[in-house]
Parts: sequence; C-alpha cells; structure tokens
Amino acid sequence: MENEKTVNSTTSNVSTNKKGFLNLSLFLLLQGQFISMMGDMIYEIALGFWVLAFTGSPALMGTLMATSLLPGVILSPFAGVVVDRSNRKRLMILMDLIRGITIIIVAIAAIMGLLQLWMVFLAGIILGIGGAFFGPAAMSVLPQMVPRDKLTNANSLFGVSNTGADILGNSLGGILYVLIGAPLMFLLNGISFILSGISISFAKIPKSRESKITTENFLSDLKESTQFVWKLKGLLYILLIFSIFSFLVHIAVVLLIPLFQFTPGLGAAKYGIAVACFTVGVFMGMVVLSTVNVHPSKKATLMLISLTISNLCLILFALTTQFYLMALLLLIAGLSESVVNVFILSSIQSVVPDEMMGKVMGLVGTITMALTPLAMVTGGVLAEIFPIRTIFLVCFVGSFLVFVNLFFIKSVRRFINFDPTRDSREDLI
Repeated sequence: MENEKTVNSTTSNVSTNKKGFLNLSLFLLLQGQFISMMGDMIYEIALGFWVLAFTGSPALMGTLMATSLLPGVILSPFAGVVVDRSNRKRLMILMDLIRGITIIIVAIAAIMGLLQLWMVFLAGIILGIGGAFFGPAAMSVLPQMVPRDKLTNANSLFGVSNTGADILGNSLGGILYVLIGAPLMFLLNGISFILSGISISFAKIPKSRESKITTENFLSDLKESTQFVWKLKGLLYILLIFSIFSFLVHIAVVLLIPLFQFTPGLGAAKYGIAVACFTVGVFMGMVVLSTVNVHPSKKATLMLISLTISNLCLILFALTTQFYLMALLLLIAGLSESVVNVFILSSIQSVVPDEMMGKVMGLVGTITMALTPLAMVTGGVLAEIFPIRTIFLVCFVGSFLVFVNLFFIKSVRRFINFDPTRDSREDLI
C-alpha cells in the first residue's frame, strides 16, 4: 500500500525554484567527479593495452572488462537499498578511498614488476563493487542539491564535467601510454580517487534518511523499487530496449582497442584521439543542454532524432577506413548521445521520489547493464573468429533496429516529456 501511495502521489512538493542552481557544494562534487573520471579514462586505456601486450588475446581483454562490470550489474539493486538507508556523502567518500587504495596497490605491483593477471582481475572486481555503490549515491544526491525543474541543466553540467574529463583522459591516455607506460598511469588513477574523496568531503550534501538495514526492510525496499518501475510502463520499456541496445553496442565498444592496436597506421595515440572526439561531441551537447531550457513536450522527439543520428554515424564508422572521417563520425555520435542520456536521466530524477532515488537508480543500472559483461566477453570471442569491422557493422545495424521500436510506444513519450511543474506521477501509470 505504501508503494501505491508513493507512485500515485502528485508532484506538489517538487521544487520549482527559478533561481540558479550552482553553489560551492555542487562545484566540489563536480570537481571530485572530474578528477576521478579523468583518472578512470587514463586507467582504462593503460589497462586495455597492457592486457593486449601481456596476453595478445582480445577475448581475455573482453573478459577482464566484463569482470569489472559484473559486480555492478549484480549489486546495483542491493546497493541502491543501502544508499537510501545510509549517509550518501560518507558512502561516496568511502567508495573513493577503497578504489583509490586498490589501484595504488596495483600500480606499486606493476612498478616493481610483480603484477599478475589475477591481481588485475581482483582489482577490477573491487572497482566494480565500489562503483555499484558510488553511482546510485551520486545520482541520488543531485535532486537534493538542485530544484527539480533545473535537473536537466544540472545533469548537463555534470555531463560537461564528466565528458571534459573523458576528453582530457582519452587525449592524454594514448600519449601517456607511449611516454610513461601503464604502471605510472595506474598510479595516476589511484591518486585521482583519493583526491575525489577529499573534494567530496568538503561538500555540504543534505542528509538523507538513515536507518538500520535488516533482512526484512531490505527485501521490502527492493520489492518497493521493483514495483515502482513496473508501474511506470514508459520507463520499463526504455530500460528493456536499452538493455538490448547496450548489449549490441558494447560488443563493438570492447573491440575498439584491438581495432586500433592491430590496424596499421592507427595505434594507441590515434585511439585516444578518436575516443576523445566522441567525448568532445558529448561535451558540446552537454554545454548546450546546460544553458538552454528545452520544453518538456519536445524532449521525446529530440531524443529519438538524436538516437537515429547517433546510430547512423556508428554504422558509417564501421564502413570507413579513413581515420579523420572515423573521428568526425564519432564526434557527431557523441553529440547525439548526450541528448539521449541527459533527457532519460533527468526524467527519472523528476519522477522518482527522493526517498526511493537510490533504490530505483540501482535497479535502473542493473537492467540497462545486465547484458554488458556478456557483451564484452562475446565481443572478445567473436574478434578471434570474424573481422572486427564486420562485427561493428552487424552490431550497429542491430542496435538501430532495436531502438526504432521506441518511436511507436506512447508511454515512452509521456515519460520523457514528464513536466514536474504540471504533471503527476499517476499520469504515467
């Protein structure tokens, strides 16, 4: 019954403050995210090329990447329950410190020449667990820090920060791998997590409800979030379609490093530039969305157009061998992707009550990423059987055919176009 009341409640308590949403605490949270995200990008590039150099196997590289994602997929719904019953600020700081110490240990082992593949796998699992708790916590505090009618702008600003970190990380990653090697790049990532935790510790984040976690209330919270998402058919359709979409895209994504590593004339440096072009596109889109107020009634149409453009660019990417054209197509795809991500995230944050945000975000993460570890393993195995560009083409054409279904589902449009100043949650059921 409590869940029924939550879903059917109106948005009368939603803030519609027209003042600006920027403040020092939001800046500190952004700063911490920026530092750790840049470190992550540098680490991922170093790790991918290190594993390929160590093993020569795309399949093993895909398995390693899947290992780091698997804990997040499994734990996200449970982590969301913990997030909603814990001090979110302390939880984020703790996860940053754990991940930072873990990667610093990996870096020291690599510098001393003692690093083994099993250590990298274990570190990946720890990073995945930390991310499973940190992600829902970070997404849950944002609606507490800004008015709900400013969530699109705030999420776009976060996107600007994260993609700015991506641009720097990817641009520097390939070059740093050539100049200083993987061990020191690992160390940079470990330090970035520590700095992120320090930055967040100075942010003033409103305290959420804290309560003891028992088996009974844990299962009750998990059931409540599942029922909430189930009732919102538009959100449910989006999550299911995007889980399939994500599976196909990640089969290709995991093969980007082998494509650049094994293609004459490309290599690590150009890989960094190409991926940076994608994030530059995302950055451009986020900058625009952080300063422009898009009317809610136009969001669904813009999102579907952006998805179409993004997929067409990726299909063309699979067909071309010209590096500069590949980079341009990735830039346009990134610009389009930013619109999709911001609109979906801001709609979820507008609809979901604060006290359920962590649980729902955790469940959303699990559904959309459930097939990603399998996709990464599949991509690595397929690369040892078929040409990589053929795999790219099949995956991107398949993802296009999957998401086209969103055009024909009215509940999806209603969910994306949700206006917290005018609509109520019961309109979405």
